[in-house]
Amino acid sequence: MAKREFTREQLEVMGVPYSWDAEPGKAAEILHTEQIDSRRWVSIHEVVFRAPDDGRVWSVGYQEGLTEVQEDTDLWFDDDTVTADQMEAVEVTVTEWRKVAG
Repeated sequence: MAKREFTREQLEVMGVPYSWDAEPGKAAEILHTEQIDSRRWVSIHEVVFRAPDDGRVWSVGYQEGLTEVQEDTDLWFDDDTVTADQMEAVEVTVTEWRKVAG
């Protein structure tokens, strides 16, 4: 699996995970965001984005505080660099069960 190290500054310039923070003309394309876990004081999320510099799709995890007093929660788990996994789109068929009408 391909990996890439991003600095905090690179992600901030690209607006990952919050696209409104991106520097003009340098924004990543946010493709998917999902909460993947919840802990006592933080929720853990995954964001999938297309990096503007290499055009590849990457995924990183980040955390958000669950209350307004969690202001000191570090988005990137106090790491200096963030390891991203390269992603690819895969079509998946899902079967749903529904009540019979009538």
